[in-house]
Amino acid sequence: MNRALDIAADVRAQRRPAIDVINESLAAISRADAAINAFHHVFHDEALAQARRIDERIAGGIDPGPLAGVPFAAKSLFDVAGRATIAGSRARLDTPIATRDAEAIARLKQAGAVLVGTTHMDELACGATGENPFFGNVRNPRANERMTGGSSGGSAAAVAAGCVPLSLGSDTNGSIRAPAALCGVWGVKPTFGRLSRCGVLSYADSLDCIGGFARNVDDLAALYAALDGSATDERREIPRVAVLGGYFRTYASRDAWDEVIESASLFGPHEIIDMPEDEMQRARGAATIISNVEVAAAHGKLLDAPDENVSPRLRTRLIAGALSPAPWHAHALRYQQRFRARMSRLFDRFDLLLAPCTPFAAPRFTDATVAVGDHALEPAKHLGMLTQPVSFAGLPVIVAPVLHEGAMPLGVQIIGASFDEAACFAAARRIERGFSHFSVTASGS
Repeated sequence: MNRALDIAADVRAQRRPAIDVINESLAAISRADAAINAFHHVFHDEALAQARRIDERIAGGIDPGPLAGVPFAAKSLFDVAGRATIAGSRARLDTPIATRDAEAIARLKQAGAVLVGTTHMDELACGATGENPFFGNVRNPRANERMTGGSSGGSAAAVAAGCVPLSLGSDTNGSIRAPAALCGVWGVKPTFGRLSRCGVLSYADSLDCIGGFARNVDDLAALYAALDGSATDERREIPRVAVLGGYFRTYASRDAWDEVIESASLFGPHEIIDMPEDEMQRARGAATIISNVEVAAAHGKLLDAPDENVSPRLRTRLIAGALSPAPWHAHALRYQQRFRARMSRLFDRFDLLLAPCTPFAAPRFTDATVAVGDHALEPAKHLGMLTQPVSFAGLPVIVAPVLHEGAMPLGVQIIGASFDEAACFAAARRIERGFSHFSVTASGS
């Protein structure tokens, strides 16, 4: 599958019909998905019908939009008109069908992109590994015995496998960023509240964001621009860069840390900020309380569902949230405001922050723990430990994938000040140009 912007240029110039592009994407899904289990539904007929309409519009002299004919996928918690929003939950198989597309899907369609399917995810987005007891595990296209990360693992895998050039995901505590790093694709999690979540099933309303994946920065910027309605091509210098150390160094493998330092070197002299472990762990604890309480508020009725429809992991989380005293949630939200203010003050001194994305590369499904320094870290509990404090602060992040031949991918978090996604994109372009090992070659291309 070619670059999204190249596809759109060819379709708009009538060098290539949109119908051919979509047929190619559907064929790529058919070839790849038995191995990776990325897709929940494939919309064969609907996608081809939309492609035909795009070709007809172009033939009639009507511009169908900047993403004309570009196939995309969406995590299965985004509403799709005429379909039930399953969100990785067997308990939702009988839920009423959606009457309209989620706002994000509608915006991409308005830009000319074609929805080809919805992707697998952790149950109700409550997970960090891409494992699902009801619909199977999403497997990493770069090594099928390894995890994609979650909960947007299917969307990341679909891009990494070359099935689609763009996909949508959601991120509460790291659910876009961890899969982007582990699958080796670019990912964007905007500032909390920046993009509309209308038509997206809630996990934790105080933390949820939507965003997406691509194989290069230009395509990621085009995806974001279609969702946000604003340009991302602000070309500016990023003179003041800091690396988040302390906690972020302690819980990162040597390789993950070295990639961050190498990335920072592209911006000249930089400072390493010692982020105290007690403060970061407190942020993680508060984020966990908020997540548990709010997922229980949104989906607590599932506690009455039969055991065969709700996994023990989700049931435990729902019970924990339902039994949490109300003052805990209120206190966690107050602490979140103080933590956001503390993190925001870093941007009085710096334009950009860099940090490792995950403590380690993609674990095998059989790995009970992964060693990082003196720590034995469980994937399900620790894949998001470097992303969670950043999203707790509500900051925008782009993940730069690090790809070395013979090694599984890692990722670097490019963190901007609130509502300064433009700085993240400017830095991402610098990093993409600066190192060949930040260039993504999809397995299906």
